Amino acid sequence: MPKKCKRFPLSRQKRHLLILEWSVGFRPAGSVWVLLLALRGFSLVEIGLAEAVFHIVSLCCELPSGILADVLGRKRTLTASHVMFVLSTLLMAASQGMAGVCLSLAASALGYNLESGTREAVTYESMLQAGQETDYLKFSSLQNGVYRFSSGGAMLLAGATVLLGWRRAYLLDTGIALIGLAAALAVTEPERDIPGTTLRTLPAALFETVRGAWALLKSDSAAVRIMVLNALVGACATLTGFYLQERVEAAVTVPALLGPALFALGLGGGLAGLPAGRLDRLSYPKAAALTGAGVLLCALAARGTCLPVLMASGLLAGLLDDSLQLVSDKRLNDRFPSAQRATLISVSSMIFSVFMIPLSPLFGWWFT
Repeated sequence: MPKKCKRFPLSRQKRHLLILEWSVGFRPAGSVWVLLLALRGFSLVEIGLAEAVFHIVSLCCELPSGILADVLGRKRTLTASHVMFVLSTLLMAASQGMAGVCLSLAASALGYNLESGTREAVTYESMLQAGQETDYLKFSSLQNGVYRFSSGGAMLLAGATVLLGWRRAYLLDTGIALIGLAAALAVTEPERDIPGTTLRTLPAALFETVRGAWALLKSDSAAVRIMVLNALVGACATLTGFYLQERVEAAVTVPALLGPALFALGLGGGLAGLPAGRLDRLSYPKAAALTGAGVLLCALAARGTCLPVLMASGLLAGLLDDSLQLVSDKRLNDRFPSAQRATLISVSSMIFSVFMIPLSPLFGWWFT
């Protein structure tokens, strides 16, 4: 466990972490990538297959990236993550067909892999070192709100993004990703009570990290249950939100209202911090059952054509998904040791990808 140190620059660290959230969320092209691909002539089934490629790469790289974050450090891993985000946007801007799209999504998946677990770990350990770990749920709710509202703000610009053209829109995303890269470079590495790693000690450090993570997973069935339930609910809610973009675009009769409509869809997730505290008071199975049932109803309703119903479905699905995610992150971080924290959170994300691979084309068929 890292030593608590009141001199740790927590306020500055929080600013950099919030900038990272904004830079990942505020991607005008990335936030409506399904719509942009559809307007380029790709079918929903092709888009679903491209999304499956994203999650195949994610599944393969999620655990190794978490292990590297635990062994090599949080700052290095966050920096590598945002390098991949820059590369992904450049590859999409240069793409000519499915091969280029899939390559871009693969780079994006690796970027998210490297960030997944690392961001949560650096946030929790920064607050732990400053002696403010009890405020983790509050600050993580703020991070989630910044991400969701910035993502919603990008969707608000959907009409302008379409007019700008997909290639120039992705170049704009490149500039924003570079801001995120600068913020990652400014992050302070929290102290951890583990020995430094050299090339000579790297294999042993990797083995010890994997061994410790596996031992916890075998002995803590409650943590595994949280991972699985959270991933299943999250996959259904995420895909509902993805394919709602095309449904809403078809239902909006005034083109100028498309941006505001897509922006409103993101407000549900941005408000997730409000019910998260109450949801955290329930046992986890009850919290997962409540949110999962709500997301399932949203997915069923989102297949219609009535704009108010579509909007309500998207708002509620985002609210329920992010609320459960916040509660899950808090409970998992409380159970995970620092030395394997990013690895174990990456396992949780890997389970999410396991669900996303078969569900992506299935949801594409459902919304066709």
